[in-house]
Amino acid sequence: MEPIIKLRNLVKVYHVGDEKLRALDGVNLDVYPGEFLCIVGRSGSGKSTLLNMLAGLEKPTRGAIQIAGERLDKMNESQLVRFRLQHVGFIFQQFNLFPSLTALENVTMPLVYRGVAPKVRKKKALAILKQLGLSTHVKHKPSQMSGGQQQRVGIARALVASPEIVFADEPTGNLDSRTSDEILGLIKEIARKNGATLIMVTHDNSIAERADRVVRLLDGKIIEIIDNRQNAQEQPQAPQNNQSPKEELPA
Repeated sequence: MEPIIKLRNLVKVYHVGDEKLRALDGVNLDVYPGEFLCIVGRSGSGKSTLLNMLAGLEKPTRGAIQIAGERLDKMNESQLVRFRLQHVGFIFQQFNLFPSLTALENVTMPLVYRGVAPKVRKKKALAILKQLGLSTHVKHKPSQMSGGQQQRVGIARALVASPEIVFADEPTGNLDSRTSDEILGLIKEIARKNGATLIMVTHDNSIAERADRVVRLLDGKIIEIIDNRQNAQEQPQAPQNNQSPKEELPA
């Protein structure tokens, strides 16, 4: 199976005063279609920076990022915006809902940006809100919902357009353990149903254990890739030795 994401020698350096902080230091990684990949590591390990690189939210200092056959490291900002709109969904720890909009209006926003007709986007949004158990909350604003309900709206917004890739940044970090388990199950279920690749940053080992593979970072480098898959016939195929790939991408 051809990887949907290829990272080669990815480096990110931040300038802090006169000092240089190397947040990513030569990362090589392949991610496969339909895979659930967790990125873990202690604070400062580079996991959030890596997610931002993958999502095209930050430019690498050096290295190549290829996603769905396109080179993000060679795109300008308008091209990156278009790419994210067409291929990517985001689930945030802080929910990032529009406080003045209802749940239904929040979920339809990605479809509005895609130019989907009003009747179609309403139908799609209502369907996914129902799937997430929010049929009675479609007219509620974020302030009228619990944290778990707000996160469900965030999931619906991320997945309503059936993106190829879903990025989740600590999506259960503000939730209690029971709600976290429910939310993770919902994200996995819908992503699998849609055939989406799910990449999640987390500090929670119990969440990481439920991923297909776990990438562990330390000081901006991949130090370990753990394979959690139990049934190879049901899970996407990844390299059996779980080593970081070395071959270069075309310039």
